[in-house]
Amino acid sequence: MPSPKRTAATAVKPADSTRLTRREQRRNRSREEILEAARRVLLRNGIAGTTLEAVAREVGVSKAALYYYFPSKDALFFELVFGNLESQAQAVHDAVERADSGADALGAIVRESVKAFTPRLDDFRLAFLHAQVAGQGAVHFDEQQFARIRPLNELWFAGAVEKLKQERGKRPGRASVEPRLLAFLAWLAGVGLLTMKGMVESLDDPLIYSDEQLIEGFARVFAAAAAS
Repeated sequence: MPSPKRTAATAVKPADSTRLTRREQRRNRSREEILEAARRVLLRNGIAGTTLEAVAREVGVSKAALYYYFPSKDALFFELVFGNLESQAQAVHDAVERADSGADALGAIVRESVKAFTPRLDDFRLAFLHAQVAGQGAVHFDEQQFARIRPLNELWFAGAVEKLKQERGKRPGRASVEPRLLAFLAWLAGVGLLTMKGMVESLDDPLIYSDEQLIEGFARVFAAAAAS
């Protein structure tokens, strides 16, 4: 028979676990609320005009409470950027996994890169353009933060690279471009298309080609490059 002490300890564990789970859920909700508030402030004021005080006011907490989650504006901005990049990378990875060939995988990179951000171009601007617009020195990411970003390259590119390599083991591709570079160029095409969409949206002067026409055009170009 277990001792009374051990029986009592065992009985407490589920309750402790429930309390910890609820605490973690509250913490995650608070963190997401802060990130959403920071997103609104950044889109409204830009990086230069965004301060931790402004974010704290937006979300309705003290600056000290904000520091509990994010020690600096750079850390806060990084999490917004990382979240956007990670969601795009995961969408690309999943689409590439479903592709039947290297050519299809390259097309999937373009398509999903665009699809991930088309409904939310403001998030694309945050992830790819805000730091450039703000100017040199406006944002600083440290080595630990870059270490979190680098594995996203595997989500974006590894699947397509593997499919292309397997096919080139049987027959060389028409273009003299190694698979990793070809996958990167496909992703870059998607980013470029999103950049143009953002530009013409702000000018209210749409492109003469639809998203689907542009995506399909890129897909055919990269399929030709991958073909034997």
